[in-house]
Amino acid sequence: MSVIRQSDPKAWTHVDDTEYEAYCKEKGVDPEKYTTMELLCIAAARQTYDFSFIFAGTGLPMIGCMMAQHTYAPNALIIMEAGILDPKLIEVPISVSEARGGYMCSTLSNMADTFGTFAQRGFCTFGMLGGAECDKYGNLNSTAMGGYYSKSARDDGKTGPSVRFAGSGGANNIASYADMGLAMMVQEKRRFPEVNEYVTSVTGSRGPLGTPEDRWHMGLFRGSGTTIVSDLCIFRSSPETGELEMSELYPGVDESLVTENVSWTLKKAKDFKPFAAPSHEEIKIARMVCDPNRIYLGRKTKRDLAAEK
Repeated sequence: MSVIRQSDPKAWTHVDDTEYEAYCKEKGVDPEKYTTMELLCIAAARQTYDFSFIFAGTGLPMIGCMMAQHTYAPNALIIMEAGILDPKLIEVPISVSEARGGYMCSTLSNMADTFGTFAQRGFCTFGMLGGAECDKYGNLNSTAMGGYYSKSARDDGKTGPSVRFAGSGGANNIASYADMGLAMMVQEKRRFPEVNEYVTSVTGSRGPLGTPEDRWHMGLFRGSGTTIVSDLCIFRSSPETGELEMSELYPGVDESLVTENVSWTLKKAKDFKPFAAPSHEEIKIARMVCDPNRIYLGRKTKRDLAAEK
């Protein structure tokens, strides 16, 4: 497969430097220093390529899709599960069914079309998602932690889930139908267990490739790998074992911090390399085009808050 990347910044969405300086002054942000959420947004966009189909999840993945469309993948076709196909996003929608998400779209239909007509038929290159947990094979949990069933439905004496999240929505379908999984997550050891407490989205396999636990044997006949964009590094699934490996390390991040924040013995990918720091142009577009009101980009991780003390 020929991968087409739009790497020339001259072809990207233009942001005026004077306006950008005024924006940074108004928002109180450093024009050159990127935040964790901005890094996640830019890193996710770099994983895509032009003329691909990107199925977008709610929240930060939406920013990643927008960033891709305004930089590396200007001809990418974005799919939003509520029925929006091929929008030209100029303002971040707060959900996959919000009206702003339909701006200049090719089709404004329904979930039967997005999942049936497009995703199930193979027109989904990337499934861009988020999650609360990610296991060593790249599967995601966005349902519950502490067990699925409540105390009244259990006979093991446990109290039931300690935390319940929004659940699957369309995440399981997106992960199952996409050629490649692409998830954005803040990395903490508790959120990167060896085995998820609950698997919402089979983004990777449940076990090594070639065993009864891989995607093929589970009846998922698409999917060629998983990329996890964390706030510390980029993980990619090994083509031999299916396990996540450290593929790219962000500037200023020590490898030990990455390995300490997963619950399995993490290996380096054969093609491991340092991640190039976000450029001035990328930061401008992320801020002024993708999320000027800083709905998502203004958020801080626990690690960010601890560093400020």
